[in-house]
Amino acid sequence: MYSKLPRIIIIDDDLDILETTGALLQSAGFEIHSSDSVEEGLEMIARLSPDLVLLDLLFPEHPSSGFRTAGTIKANYPNLPLFVLTSINREYALEFTRDELQAEEYVTKPVRIERLVELIHHYIS
Repeated sequence: MYSKLPRIIIIDDDLDILETTGALLQSAGFEIHSSDSVEEGLEMIARLSPDLVLLDLLFPEHPSSGFRTAGTIKANYPNLPLFVLTSINREYALEFTRDELQAEEYVTKPVRIERLVELIHHYIS
């Protein structure tokens, strides 16, 4: 019997994060798709119907593109769990809350993979 792996899309401009987080989550039993651009990430969401999205907030093309993308994802896919994955408020002092982002979770980089896997299972089990 075929059992579908939970599908996660990671959108982050940091290629090291895409590679390492993606590999660790894949080894934890998830199907991983990743993009280093917001536009491609949104296209992947529409095409692949993921179970969860991990989204960085700061992108080089525009500082607020991650914030806008979070709003777009939640407007178009209100039931899709969205985790914000960022170093903001650790490296950069910006004041915002998880509710303002409409994200289910706010995960600070560097990511503790065990905690991330635990959170993912909470939302997609």
